[in-house]
Amino acid sequence: MQLAHNPITKILFEKLKSNGIPNLQNLMFKKDRIKHFEFKLGDLTIDLTRQLLDEEIKDDLVKLAKASNIKQKIMDMFSRKKINTSENRSVDHFSLRNPNRFQTKEWIKLKNFANKILDKKEINHIVNIGIGGSDLGPFMVTEALKSYSTGIKISYVSNLDPSQISDLLENCDPKKTIFIISSKSFATTETMKNAQLAKQWLLKSGRSFENSMIAVTASVSKAMEWGINEKNIFAFSENIGGRYSLWSSVGLPILLSIGESNFKDFLNGAHEMDKHFMTADINHNIPVILALVRIWNRNFLNSYSHCIVPYSHRLAKLPSWAQQLEMESNGKSVDIKGNKILMPTSPLVWGEVGTNAQHSFFQFLHQGIEKIPLDILISRKIINTKVLDDYESNYNNLVINAIAQAEALAIGSSDNIDTNKNFSGGRPSTIISWEKSNPYSIGMILALYENITISCGFIWNINSFDQWGVQLGKELISKIESNNEHEELSPSAIKFLG
Repeated sequence: MQLAHNPITKILFEKLKSNGIPNLQNLMFKKDRIKHFEFKLGDLTIDLTRQLLDEEIKDDLVKLAKASNIKQKIMDMFSRKKINTSENRSVDHFSLRNPNRFQTKEWIKLKNFANKILDKKEINHIVNIGIGGSDLGPFMVTEALKSYSTGIKISYVSNLDPSQISDLLENCDPKKTIFIISSKSFATTETMKNAQLAKQWLLKSGRSFENSMIAVTASVSKAMEWGINEKNIFAFSENIGGRYSLWSSVGLPILLSIGESNFKDFLNGAHEMDKHFMTADINHNIPVILALVRIWNRNFLNSYSHCIVPYSHRLAKLPSWAQQLEMESNGKSVDIKGNKILMPTSPLVWGEVGTNAQHSFFQFLHQGIEKIPLDILISRKIINTKVLDDYESNYNNLVINAIAQAEALAIGSSDNIDTNKNFSGGRPSTIISWEKSNPYSIGMILALYENITISCGFIWNINSFDQWGVQLGKELISKIESNNEHEELSPSAIKFLG
């Protein structure tokens, strides 16, 4: 059942028409607001007190989720039914963060390889060549958990522009560098062309690429055909989508970056969120509640975009990762039965690290015509730095900045003399906070975002696990490369390609 056909959708629209949008300035100062709009799991706190909804709307949204049969859909997913209907596949990434994984041959091979590299200390640089989910997730987590670094340097190449890999290789020693070629199909154009450049660089340096190149893929035979030694191939299931794959062998750079123990903590944090997602009642299910807030803003308040602002330099890549996660998963125009979607699905997801964002686009958030909902993410304490002593004052000010922006967006400010200085307020935000950015908490937060995305898809009744739009572009690239006559292209494209 699509959102447009959900019986609670009509009720919400009728109430919105008769009562109007709730007045946030009044709502957020109610004494019992926190009791109903703050949620906790471990040291993770979700503060929804600055969202444009009251208790009645919240209760109706929960009814909306229940009417969509979301609980059964969640159970079907965790029981590995083939809910990815267009590809006839189950959704398996959850199993990769279950502690049972640590007994599997896949995990033992992966961690033995990583420990061998870290123990021998002959390699000082790992270069991950991938794109999309094979790049954004590992890159983001490596940066997020830099405080837990094993000391080995991890770099990422994704752009087909050869200047990226060229700039990187200028600072690499071929005798101490290993390349991880990460591609589910082992046929992704950008990845394989960059891999070929790396291979040529190794051969030119007199280095055997067989011992310097690792494959992470669901297409083992293709990796072997390309020349990768079978012992250096780390497979993962076809049932794991790229944007959900950082928990698989695609996360090998993360494992090398933070070590086995920390990587297990990272997976355990995600598993804790999964257990909550699977077992918690809808009224208190954090991923489902946040999905309902996103749907309320997107479909009922007509907010076309969703902004993500992490107040952490180490989480600077989070908006890009979340952008792919949501928009590749839920940017759909048909439901799971192939029927045209009657109400919009994915919002446009964007963002930047705070406090940089405050001096970039926050003017738009404060005074633009559209009211854009945003997530503000902040750890309540900082991990001790290695070289600085007097840093706590800076971090306290960072936390103050995060809270001040949320308050200013919600409350606003009036100037009866100069309208240029009027701030309407009533601009919604969610504050997501946790104690410290350690592997466990980061794992929990990333699983939260994944489960929000999946919950939205369940309520919209779309397939959040295929990405045929991505495949279309790949197919056209292949046609252009193999057909010099370019019969299917427009005159402008033919002229440009010569």
